[in-house]
Amino acid sequence: MGDVTENLLQSRWSEYQRLLAVHASYAALVRLAEMDNVLSQEGATWPIPHKWVVIVQNETIPDELYRKALAEAEQNVSRLKRILGVGTNFTHEEMVLAITLRVELQLLAELLLKRRGAIEFAPDLADEDLREISRYSQNVSAFRAAKATAKRNWGIPIRSSWFE
Repeated sequence: MGDVTENLLQSRWSEYQRLLAVHASYAALVRLAEMDNVLSQEGATWPIPHKWVVIVQNETIPDELYRKALAEAEQNVSRLKRILGVGTNFTHEEMVLAITLRVELQLLAELLLKRRGAIEFAPDLADEDLREISRYSQNVSAFRAAKATAKRNWGIPIRSSWFE
């Protein structure tokens, strides 16, 4: 992926603020976490705009926003477990959804660990299921393609072990 431009960061920030305004706590914090992930990458091949580092680091997470996002994160962990528990043969779209959910949970967990010093949900609860499903012969190519699709769909160069 190319440079992280001012426009990409501004777009994510605007989306974060829009989601806050409609009380979409989980989605809002995932946008903030995306920005934090990109801005804190070591060895990035683009210049990190200092202005955005300051903006993102100074953004506070009020308790009410935190509690709502945490509740939705727990629901998404359960949702991911349910998705992965329905069978052994998964389509490309199902794999993209599973990987996207898992990366969102990772991003949120990283942000909350930095900001709160703890993660009060289990983002990795479905990891073994996801790894196991990805190894089934009927899913190997769909999983590989889904990782590439999910990474491309993000539109911002997120760093995640699930994209490797």
